[in-house]
Amino acid sequence: MPDTGWLSELQKFGTFSFPWPFEVKICEPGGGGILLPLFGEDEQEWRKGLRAVLYLLGLLWLFMAVATVSDIFMGAIEEITSKKKRVLNSTTGRHFTVKVWNDTVANLTLMALGSSAPEILLSVIELLGNSFYSGDLGPSTIVGSAAFNLFCISAVCVMAIPDNEVRYIKEMNVYLITAVVSLLAYLWLYLVVSVISKDMVDIVEGILTFLYFPMLVGLAFAADKGYITFIRRTNSDLHIAHKGKLELTDEDVARLSKADGMQLSDEELAKYMGTESQRMSKAAYRKRAHDKVYHGKPAESQKHQRNQNFSAVVPAEEPPLPPSGAYIAPPNPSATVLFGGENFAVLETVGLIKVPVRRTGNLSLTVHVDYSCRDGLARRGEDYEAVEGTLTFLPHEAEKTIDIKIMKDDIPEESEDFFVDLTNVRCASKEGFAALGPVATARVVIVDTDEPSIIYTDDDVVQVDEASRDKEVSITVRRRDGCGAVSCKYVTEDGSAVEGRDYARAEGVVRFGPQEFSAEVAITILSSATFEDKEDFRLILSDATGRAGFDPQTDGGADSCIVTLVLTPEEVSKNLAHRTMRALGVNWQKTQKGHENWKDQFINALLVNGGDDEAGPPSGFQWALHLLTLPWKLLFAIIPPVDYCGGWLCFYGSLMFIGLVTALISDLAGLVGCVLDMPDFITAITLVALGTSLPDTFASKAAAEQDPYADASIGNVTGSNSVNVFLGLGLPWTIGSVYWASVGRTAEWQSKYQSEADFALWNTGDGKFIVIGGDLGYSVVIFCGGAFFTMLILFLRRKAFGGELGGPRVCKHITGVILVMVWCLYVVLSSVKSLESAAAESCR
Repeated sequence: MPDTGWLSELQKFGTFSFPWPFEVKICEPGGGGILLPLFGEDEQEWRKGLRAVLYLLGLLWLFMAVATVSDIFMGAIEEITSKKKRVLNSTTGRHFTVKVWNDTVANLTLMALGSSAPEILLSVIELLGNSFYSGDLGPSTIVGSAAFNLFCISAVCVMAIPDNEVRYIKEMNVYLITAVVSLLAYLWLYLVVSVISKDMVDIVEGILTFLYFPMLVGLAFAADKGYITFIRRTNSDLHIAHKGKLELTDEDVARLSKADGMQLSDEELAKYMGTESQRMSKAAYRKRAHDKVYHGKPAESQKHQRNQNFSAVVPAEEPPLPPSGAYIAPPNPSATVLFGGENFAVLETVGLIKVPVRRTGNLSLTVHVDYSCRDGLARRGEDYEAVEGTLTFLPHEAEKTIDIKIMKDDIPEESEDFFVDLTNVRCASKEGFAALGPVATARVVIVDTDEPSIIYTDDDVVQVDEASRDKEVSITVRRRDGCGAVSCKYVTEDGSAVEGRDYARAEGVVRFGPQEFSAEVAITILSSATFEDKEDFRLILSDATGRAGFDPQTDGGADSCIVTLVLTPEEVSKNLAHRTMRALGVNWQKTQKGHENWKDQFINALLVNGGDDEAGPPSGFQWALHLLTLPWKLLFAIIPPVDYCGGWLCFYGSLMFIGLVTALISDLAGLVGCVLDMPDFITAITLVALGTSLPDTFASKAAAEQDPYADASIGNVTGSNSVNVFLGLGLPWTIGSVYWASVGRTAEWQSKYQSEADFALWNTGDGKFIVIGGDLGYSVVIFCGGAFFTMLILFLRRKAFGGELGGPRVCKHITGVILVMVWCLYVVLSSVKSLESAAAESCR
């Protein structure tokens, strides 16, 4: 088919001067990539050992660059997806502030695009730089990155949870869809390149691959809204949460009920556990992880994170063992004394709790054991009456009880605990022998039953008239019910009004003392010559303490309380500038703030830790990272801040720079593989996949530690893996198949593929987009087997420990080692297969 018109120009313009013939390697004289080698043919004459070291160091440096610019990209996505609007609830007749973007849709579209952008752009750039011929680096990186994400990131998240705590996936229906679709995505990849149209991708297959992406988003959205349900949440799901926070087993609760007659239902436990902490987006976790590594900014402390959950009653250390040391079963003891359980939960209204103590072994002996109480978070004399004494087991007595009085107060408070210890066990007979059993310490959790306070405001919307000078506005915050000390955080948030120009930022804590039922939050409204008729911003109350909550019927729901402040100028300007700005939809204050932030980006790029004083004095490691990344920081400071165009200008600007860095990674990875005689496939599934996935590793670890659920850590891995295939392969496949169907079978195309076994079949009809399956299909099959095994392990962990992440120390480390070994097995098997294929190819 002859080349005419725009197709000829596209072919000339789209080759990026890729060297011919194709047999010339990128690291040899006459070879080259899109941008590298930097010094041309002179560089290709250098010693291979020196070049290998330089290229590897350069690749690591580029990985730092892609991590830095990807975080700017994620910041833009966070700005876009965090936008809110007020909608009318037709049932209540009240307005509520809601996010414009659904969380599930945001995670599978912009958030997944942000974390997968390097892999996706690598595939597209490789296609364009390869004169629209398919390469090995992009597709192999996508499969290798998916393997690292699923196996290694899951292992990191499992082990990141403190011992004996668990995190479980809350939105299981969404997870099941993304998990199944991620497996089907890679099976589809195998079918396309190895089965349906072997080593060819036509237009229909390319477009179908791309269209699977909106299909996945639609299915996940339907599951999020409850239209698709595989698993319904039941009381057993509630109990999973209790196990993760209270550390109580089914047996403990059942034993307690039998011991003192108190019935503690799942609903009662859920009622007294308090409200859930507010979750962050994937972009926020990634930004926090980046700041911790590069700027030394500490993440939220584990103590603060625990204060948001019922796990605050868990002591910092495990209960001490008896003074004799670690429990060692004596040889053939005559009698063993131990508690009937390790953990007991009681409502503070129970009055008296009977803690069971059991004696096993020879029941004909008389055995004595001392007992005493010690404080945990509960205090003797305030929360319980401490007892101590000696229990005497007469012959044939197998169980005794220790009676402890629980004291009730009228102050809402967090649940508290204390401990009961058994010591100095002895036998009355000299011939007999007695020893303590493995459970010599019992923990008692006192669950508060006081009515929690509800924090609210009188109005959801407050009208404020702007004045010619600054003025202060007071927002009254009230609480009803409860009588103890409670508090909540407050912070202002931009709407169309801009912090620093329309109002002064307000942030702090509202505190209510005992018997106090109102407090004031002062907000300063700044004088502003605005072009808008009306502007608004929000005051958000959140993170209530003292078991307080928020009114679910007001704006913000049960998790927060939102007050919208609407600013109305006293006198709206009627000049031309006002009318022009309104017609263009320009927020002048946000534009001015954007100018200042853009300037600050360059200043912060020059300073260690971004000039953040809270990070403390920089360490030597932080100085080294700063000097290494300084050129990239200055370059990326060119990207407009998120203040412009709602974050979209930053989105596209950072995407452009990701493309630039990815092009460099593509060339440099090819050079590394070339000088080391390593196939592109092995380079892709190891070095490149590892480098592009490390930022997500830190972000997922932070999410696992700080989020009460596993959705933001491993729950997003399967979604991102699906997006990698549907966009990372759907885009280049569609572009390549359309291009070659339009251009036809050129002389260069025939020269490239004439040695292939199926050339006669390909060299008929229209031009074909050739994607040599080779070892890719084998790698996909190995990955799918490992993925199924990994998901099975996570499922079994949920059944055994109540959650996919965490659990007992030994078990979680065993899980982590197994998952890392699965990744190593995948890399070894795929690499061996690739080397065998390369050896066979060289012998032909």
